Amino acid sequence: MIPYALSFMSGIALYRFIPFFPFSLSILLLCICVLLFARYRERSRYVFLLILLCLFGFLSSFYSKGNIPGSTLPGKEVYMTGEVADVPELLGDRWRFTVDSVGITGSPVPGKIRLYADNRFSGRNGTDEPLVSPGDRIGVHVILKEPLFLRNPGVYSFDYRQQGIIASGYIQEFGLIGEHRNVAAVIHRKRQHLGRVIDRSLSEESAALIKAIIPGLKAGVRAEMRDAFSETGLAHLLSISGTHFGLLAFLIFTIIRTVARWLPKTILSRLTLYYSPTQIAVVLTLPVLAVYAMISGFNTPTVRSLIMVSIYMTALYLGRKDQWLNSLSIAALMILLWRPMALFELSFMLSFLAVLSIGFTVERRKELIKQKKAELQAFRISPEKESSDRKIMDRIKAAISITVAAVVGTAPVVAVVFKQLPLISPVSNLVVTPLVCFMVLPLGFLSAFTAVLLNLPFLPFSSLLDVLTHSLLQLIQILSRFSYSHLHVHTPSVLMITLFFTALAVIVKFKSAVKYVPLAIVIFVYAVSPYRNSKDMKVTVLDVGQGESSVVELPDNKVMVIDGGSDRMGMGRRVVAPFLWSKGVHEIDYLLSSHGHADHVGGLMYLLDEFKIGEVWTNGRSTHDAIGFLKKLDDENIPHRRLSRGYVLDAEDYALYVLHPYDEFYAGSPRGAFSDENSSSLVIKVEAGSSSILFTGDIEEEAEHNIVHLHTWLQSDILKVPHHGGKTSSTIEFLNAVSPSVALVSAGRGNSFGHPHYATRKRYEGIGVEMFGTDRDGAVTVTMHDGQYEIKTYSDVTLKRVTSLKDEFRNLKLLI
Repeated sequence: MIPYALSFMSGIALYRFIPFFPFSLSILLLCICVLLFARYRERSRYVFLLILLCLFGFLSSFYSKGNIPGSTLPGKEVYMTGEVADVPELLGDRWRFTVDSVGITGSPVPGKIRLYADNRFSGRNGTDEPLVSPGDRIGVHVILKEPLFLRNPGVYSFDYRQQGIIASGYIQEFGLIGEHRNVAAVIHRKRQHLGRVIDRSLSEESAALIKAIIPGLKAGVRAEMRDAFSETGLAHLLSISGTHFGLLAFLIFTIIRTVARWLPKTILSRLTLYYSPTQIAVVLTLPVLAVYAMISGFNTPTVRSLIMVSIYMTALYLGRKDQWLNSLSIAALMILLWRPMALFELSFMLSFLAVLSIGFTVERRKELIKQKKAELQAFRISPEKESSDRKIMDRIKAAISITVAAVVGTAPVVAVVFKQLPLISPVSNLVVTPLVCFMVLPLGFLSAFTAVLLNLPFLPFSSLLDVLTHSLLQLIQILSRFSYSHLHVHTPSVLMITLFFTALAVIVKFKSAVKYVPLAIVIFVYAVSPYRNSKDMKVTVLDVGQGESSVVELPDNKVMVIDGGSDRMGMGRRVVAPFLWSKGVHEIDYLLSSHGHADHVGGLMYLLDEFKIGEVWTNGRSTHDAIGFLKKLDDENIPHRRLSRGYVLDAEDYALYVLHPYDEFYAGSPRGAFSDENSSSLVIKVEAGSSSILFTGDIEEEAEHNIVHLHTWLQSDILKVPHHGGKTSSTIEFLNAVSPSVALVSAGRGNSFGHPHYATRKRYEGIGVEMFGTDRDGAVTVTMHDGQYEIKTYSDVTLKRVTSLKDEFRNLKLLI
């Protein structure tokens, strides 16, 4: 099955990448076909079958539902109908769910819509459950927006379009058109009910974990909890995977087989004429696993685990074993036939890479054990005695080797997405995983199934389960706080990832100790690759939605971060920190807060926790949004400098000048205190060679009028546009004083403020300034060198569809 699965996957990958590498892939496919026909001359039908499977994978991707055509969303409130596609989950004080079969003002729309609603949405039958369940058809009044997809180089941002979600919106008015009552709807309601029972029975943190690992409801898992699990290499425990299915199958199988063996001899003897206790246990266990898969949401790890456990148990029924690789291939084929684009989903890649790594490691250990037994027998030493003496140590070694294999096998994907490697993973899995598998999960299964079967309002054994879960979470938090429990790493190139997996294949294929040399070389090259010694200054205005954050890489290799976006949207965690890690940055020399508004200072809190900070610079003016940030600086004794006009940082290859505010400045804006705080933003000019850039925070017209007299001090080649391009900034007098050639604006795509404002954009166009914006272009990077500068947008550093051979060479260069 392995060649067939690989052929089908190749067809899916071909569909995804041929627009970017048509010439290269065509040559590669031709070479592979020639090699296959040369290798299997006598089995040409086999080669044709592989080619047909590849073609089938290509066509199935083309016709899959994942290919949602682009659509223009109405920018106003509309009436929308749709069918609820998943279980509504409560996120704080609002519900979240997805609808399919969508119609907007009577016209069908391809794709799904993610909807949010407040607590008024609760109250079905006088309870706290949501008014809808999967399968129900609803009609709502809603304003739709494109899902937030942040475009920053080196930073993974989940694209909801991969799940077919084309828009999201907050429900204004709601109506239930019709209820769905088939078997699937009943099961989903049970899952929904179980989630509420868990919430009522356990503390908030414990309930979030139990909901994630039993019914697969992850909405309540806080980002801090996810980080702790990820940093300790335990992220797999937060999703329903092979661990859960294997354990549940083992428990049910063992109970049923034990009960069968304890049947009266007369019944057992008659029964075993047709079926063995093992076969009976298999037949009765599989339906329970299928129902559990439905309850837990049928996500990719769940489907893969269900298929693999089912294949394994079927092999037990037939008396066959050791078919793990075929089982994995069948599971992959079934998932990809159902949803071809799952091949590029994070859960699919991590799940299958982990199983592959573990499988090869277990096979290798079996070979070594056989070889060792053979050697002992050659010296007439009893292998039973030897294994008995070292049984505990061998099991510990096996557990560690399996954990290390899973970490190594998934390392490239984890590095690309999460920018970290969990160094403590072997220890944490050795300690925590048994606690989860043999205490929390069994008790959770027992409590949950009892509550569902007996329709109980609370979980039985909830006190014990709460204590166990709370203790487990505390242990994981302690492990995550150890120094070097995890290592943040930079983004590997596609070439480096390819070389890494090639080196792993060498280790699997060969037995000589020399086989580890290629892997060591790859790791060494990767480890030293981010370190640079460039005299260029590089400025990146990041795409943080409706907020602002810029990263300045100075000519002496020091790093300055100006603002961090909004904490409400987690921009420090989701964008700024991953961007810095992707470039190998672990220390921020200068951390600047231009002013104390949430969309600028919020994301900086996360950076204080995750990076070594040289010095923090602020405008010295406190606001309500900045209280927590300033308190943290004092509590942790982080060096803090309050800047005002006249401060100069004069380095060998660059200089920094603070032009605003000064101590006596007061805006007195007729628009109120919020505008006054905007106008108190730091205005900083950075010069490198004969090039310069002016950072302006959110200053408005009052501050601009106050500083235009600085004339040549303001003049800069590049201007970071004040206040996201709002209409109360960028006055013509200020623009004339700065006299920029290029303007960079930070604004969220489709933001409700209309930034950058039409009139503001016209002012820049009127004086011939070229404008780049994160709303249209994604992150924008300016590289300054010898009085010249180069500007690259997000599209310049990502693959583009090929229209000429030159385009393909450009794409190939991006892989290196």
